[in-house]
Amino acid sequence: MAVHDFVIELMEELLTDKDLHLTEQDIRFYDKGTTAEADKTLDSHIRWKNARYFNEDSNVVRSSILIVQLPVGKSAEYINFHVGELYRLYRKDGMKGVLPTVKKDIMDLRSTAGQQLAILNQLENHDLVRQHLIIRPLNYDNNEKVLSKAICRRVGDIALVLYISLEPMAQGKSRNIVSTMTRQDMFQLWNVDEQKAFDWAMENTMRLQPPVLYHIIGEIGGQTKPRKISFMEDEGISVDFDDPFAPILTTQQEVNGAVAAFYPGVLERLYRMVGEDFYLVFSGIHDVHIHPVNGRARVSSMRSTLADMNRTANKRDEVLSRQIYQYDGEKKEIMVV
Repeated sequence: MAVHDFVIELMEELLTDKDLHLTEQDIRFYDKGTTAEADKTLDSHIRWKNARYFNEDSNVVRSSILIVQLPVGKSAEYINFHVGELYRLYRKDGMKGVLPTVKKDIMDLRSTAGQQLAILNQLENHDLVRQHLIIRPLNYDNNEKVLSKAICRRVGDIALVLYISLEPMAQGKSRNIVSTMTRQDMFQLWNVDEQKAFDWAMENTMRLQPPVLYHIIGEIGGQTKPRKISFMEDEGISVDFDDPFAPILTTQQEVNGAVAAFYPGVLERLYRMVGEDFYLVFSGIHDVHIHPVNGRARVSSMRSTLADMNRTANKRDEVLSRQIYQYDGEKKEIMVV
C-alpha cells in the first residue's frame, strides 16, 4: 500500500472510532513541503513547531504529518503524527500495530488538555500566575527563532526561559514537570512585572527541584555508587572538585538540572566550597561540571570534551552551551571564557 493510501485508511479508522469522537474537521494531513495557510490557527501551530524544533521562521511542513485537533474550551490542542514513522510501523505490523499507538496518544492528550486548560484559564489571577511559573534552560543559538516570541534572560549562549507548569506544583511529585513556554503575547495579558515574574519562577523552580551535587564514589562489586549531596544548608560539607570523579551540579530530579547554576546563592556557595574561582562546563541541559581554575583540567581539554558530548551524546534539544564559563567569586559574576 502506498503512503497516501495508508493515510486515507488511517484517517477513516480514526473517524469511525466511537471512543475518539473526531470529525473530518479535526484531522488534517500535510505532505512535506506544503503549508497550512488556509487555516490560520494550524498555520500558527506549524510555525511555532518549526521555530521550537528546527529554529526556523517558516510555515512549511518539514516532513509529512497527520495533525489531530482536539477542541478544548474555546481553543484547541494539537498532536502531530509523523507519517513516515507510522508507515514504517504499518509495513511491519499492519493497521493493528498503528491504531493502538495513535489512539492512546489522542486519548492521553484529551485527558490532560482539559486539566491544563483549566490552569491556563485561571492565570489572570496573579497569585496563580506566581504559583505556576518555572524556569527552564535552553541553548539560545539553537532556539533563537522561538525565543524571539518567548520571555527569557540570556547568559552567554544560554537562555533562561519562563515556562508555565501545567500540573499541581508539589515538590517531588514527578521527575519531570509538564510545562509550556510562556509566549510574549500571553505574558502581556497578565500585566505582571517581568522581573518579578522571573524572581517568582526561580523561587518555584528551586523549591521544586532543589540543587544537589551528584557524586560518584568508589566501587562496590565493580559497580559505582552515586550519592546526592544537599550542599546549600550544610557549611561543613567538604568535597574535592579537582578529583577526576568530582561531583556534578544538578537538581534532585536530575531533569533540566543545569538551571541550578543560576539559583540564588548557589555559585557563591560553590565558591566557598571550591576555595577559588571555577569553570563551569554545561555538558547538557541536565548538569554542570565544576573545575577549579587552578586545577588539573585545562580549558582546551574542556572545550574538546564538550564539543564531543554535544556532537555524539546530546540530542539537539539537550545541548545547552558550546562555551566554557568561569565564575569570579570576588565580582560574583559568571562570564564566558
